[in-house]
Amino acid sequence: MKSLLIAATATLFLAIAFVASPFVAAWSIREAMRTGDSAYLAEKIEWPTVRETLRGSLMEFATGPVAVASVGTANPQPGLWQRIKSGIGRHAVESMVDAYVTPEGLPQLFNVRKFYRDNISGQTAADAALPWHERARLFWSRVKRAEFHSPAAFEIELADRNDSTRHYVGLLELRGATWKLTELRVLKVREASLPSPTRIARPA
Repeated sequence: MKSLLIAATATLFLAIAFVASPFVAAWSIREAMRTGDSAYLAEKIEWPTVRETLRGSLMEFATGPVAVASVGTANPQPGLWQRIKSGIGRHAVESMVDAYVTPEGLPQLFNVRKFYRDNISGQTAADAALPWHERARLFWSRVKRAEFHSPAAFEIELADRNDSTRHYVGLLELRGATWKLTELRVLKVREASLPSPTRIARPA
């Protein structure tokens, strides 16, 4: 009976640890961005698919939604201004993704926001004084949705700390014994409640 109780307790702890592990991975990636740990980011993020999914979602912000024609009508043609805006927006997104969605670039992007908070709002200095468990609590408070799609795929949605109209949706997948960020999207709040977008098909 005692050995059965020990086995049940151990199984329970292992289950809790497994459920908590992707949250810890997401938190650790965020902390690596904050501290500029590019080596950790290089190891824990699958950059090609993160770039592709992030680029696609950012295009929506840059160019706006694509007009949809009514049934039985021809597809609407964008006007000159829409084509110019789309071209400029796409170029800006491509340049930003290429420059910053890298192990070295993400911490730089984080530091741009840090500069604002340091020099304008003063928020970063207050954050730096917080112990790690308080930072973790603040991180948890921004989690809007978290779910396992399978034992090896976990999706988490967080609200932007400084812009309540923006959410980040990340997909973490288990690679061996390590959770890695494989997809990342930026969504408007009105879009964030919709079903998850179609994922990139990748060979097993």
